[in-house]
Parts: sequence; structure tokens; C-alpha cells
Amino acid sequence: MPERSGPRATRARRAAPRRLTKQHPSAPPGKSGGSLRDRLRRDPFLFLVCLGGLAFVTWVFAVTWWVTGSVVPLAFALASIAPAFVLFYLRDA
Repeated sequence: MPERSGPRATRARRAAPRRLTKQHPSAPPGKSGGSLRDRLRRDPFLFLVCLGGLAFVTWVFAVTWWVTGSVVPLAFALASIAPAFVLFYLRDA
């Protein structure tokens, strides 16, 4: 192999940027709070507040139906039960 004559070309090495804080691989960059499903899993207080709010709305419509006898509050009371099942699905799935 012939040797090259002349000065050797050197490339300047660029230092890799250092991380100042440890990043968690589960949290995608740019999202600060995470998804609702993750928050419901991590925070039982948030889950209970959401479930309690839905229970209160259902109770209000059921009492309104009991007092007035109208079918509309009964339909709303029955329809307000569905989001509770969605909450349990989001938390457990």
C-alpha cells in the first residue's frame, strides 16, 4: 500500500449533547400530562372525583324523575350510567 504524502486531514469531533435530566422512555416527548388513561391509572383521587361526579348527576336525574314522573329525567339518569362504565374501561384496560 502506498503511503500518502502531505498533511493528514483530520475531522473535528463534535461532542454529543449531554442530557441534563433523566428522561423516562414511557413518556413521549412534548406531552407533559400524559393521556387520560394514564392519569386515571396513576391518580385514584381523580378517578373517584370523576366517578363521584357521575354518581351525583345520575342521582339528580333519578330524584327529578321520582318527583316529576316525567320520562325524560329517567332517560338522562339511565344514559348517565354509561360514562361510569367508560371510566372503568379506561382505568382497567
